[in-house]
Amino acid sequence: MSLFSKRAVVAPDPLQITSWVGGNNWSGERVNESSALEVSAVLASVSLLADSVASLPVRSIIHVGERVKTQSVPGWLSSSLTVTQYELMHMIVSSLALHGNAYVFIDRNNFGVPVALTPLHPMNVQCNVIDRRRYYTVNGGNVPTDQMLHLRWWTPPQAAIGLSPIEMQRTTVGLALAMERHLAQFYGDGATPSSVLEVDGDLTSDQAQVLQSTWESQNRRRRRPAVLTNGMKWRSISADAASMEMNASRELQIAQIARIFRIPTYMIGARGDSQTYQNNEMAGQHFVTYTLLPWLRRIESALSTLMPGEQEIMFDTAGFLRADQISRYRAHGVGIQYGFLTPNEARAVEGLEPYDGGSEFVMALPGAPMAGPGINPPPMGIDAQEPL
Repeated sequence: MSLFSKRAVVAPDPLQITSWVGGNNWSGERVNESSALEVSAVLASVSLLADSVASLPVRSIIHVGERVKTQSVPGWLSSSLTVTQYELMHMIVSSLALHGNAYVFIDRNNFGVPVALTPLHPMNVQCNVIDRRRYYTVNGGNVPTDQMLHLRWWTPPQAAIGLSPIEMQRTTVGLALAMERHLAQFYGDGATPSSVLEVDGDLTSDQAQVLQSTWESQNRRRRRPAVLTNGMKWRSISADAASMEMNASRELQIAQIARIFRIPTYMIGARGDSQTYQNNEMAGQHFVTYTLLPWLRRIESALSTLMPGEQEIMFDTAGFLRADQISRYRAHGVGIQYGFLTPNEARAVEGLEPYDGGSEFVMALPGAPMAGPGINPPPMGIDAQEPL
């Protein structure tokens, strides 16, 4: 039956799906925001994403023809009345990573211009759909749509809210919780003895206690040979094999959780990642391209809707793509030598202040000094050693 025929089944209206019904969690553990963060791999993954995004510089740009000009960052982003810029970005990414949705209340003045942003906890916000439009309720009170910034993680078609990574992978996270609880109970209870003394006959309770006390007093913290009589045998009980198998399973769970957020396992302290990079620049480029970029684009697109005209919000990822010091200096030298980079532009990349005359394009000629204070570079094609 064709979807467009008259007898076709009527599909749900767009934005109709406003909630997700969770399935079974076969581990038996309760998985939510608080319990998920008890797993070190989840905490490390979420904090790595949130800290990395929040640490990036934010720029405001405007497109003028084919050129891109940098504008000052708006006040509602750089110095909000409720949270700092770092806290805002950190809360947005944390909400997306744990709940699949991030909500930000937009405080506007009488002219409708944003003046402050306040992140809201996803558990306090309810999204409703009426006449194919989204409406929001915060702690029982209605919030106008133009005062709510809604960012979503993976969002299927005809869905008003995003999927929660933790909810979709509740069995994986629950298994990690079950392992942690099992190990904690195993070592906390201490029910497994370190060794056993075996005798052929039966012993009374008092005899067993005397034998145990005598063995401890004679052999504890000592390496002397023990003398056993009357058929007594000493047998060591070790949980090394079980511990090794459990540790291997825990490493597998760490890799599974890192895979949820597409984070290289070595970045959260896990073992077994065989991926190697030639230098820090390649590792940073891989992390930005395959891990951070989708998160950055979501935030940039959402915040750019609050900018006037053709202005946009953009993250500066140059910090992750920086090469080692020698490679950077060589790249700057090539750029200056071939005339597509000025010395001041190279100094700006390194965080150094400009100097007079350093904003001119210079062609480095053999035997000629580089541009500097009080040095005017010769015109192209003129030998600096030959008198004019």
